[in-house]
Amino acid sequence: MVDTLIIVLFVFTIFICMKDINEYIKESYTERIAHLDLESECVEIGGNSTAFKGLLSYVLGVTIPKSSKILLCHKCHNGKCSNPKHLYYGTPKENLEDQKENGTWIPVWERMIQKYGYEGACKINSKGNKAAGGLANKGKPKSENHKKRIADAIKKKWEDSKK
Repeated sequence: MVDTLIIVLFVFTIFICMKDINEYIKESYTERIAHLDLESECVEIGGNSTAFKGLLSYVLGVTIPKSSKILLCHKCHNGKCSNPKHLYYGTPKENLEDQKENGTWIPVWERMIQKYGYEGACKINSKGNKAAGGLANKGKPKSENHKKRIADAIKKKWEDSKK
């Protein structure tokens, strides 16, 4: 009975004392990264961003974000790191800026090529608008010549972006 009471009081205290993540994210970027210590080493304990969000929320005393508009960001640029002194909550814009400054940002097309190969990426990209239920192609299948022209245009655009 006493153990149950202690647990209930502990959970109640945490719930009452935790700051809402939606209020926390409105603080300035400087305030939200004030806890970081990049001199400490990365800690890779395994797990995923869901576990890391819980850990960071506990350390910061904030609720766990449920929205995709609040991201778990790794200031150390190591996606496997779970050291709370390297993690912070940020917006998609801040995360993109951080990736670009660090040189780790990869355009979507290049990530598709890395994952599926050039031909696979072209094939995926030439499928049309699936959400339109086939109406994106007006119900007509593309000819092989048309598919080749699309693939060539995509390849040229990709090569031009590399320059």
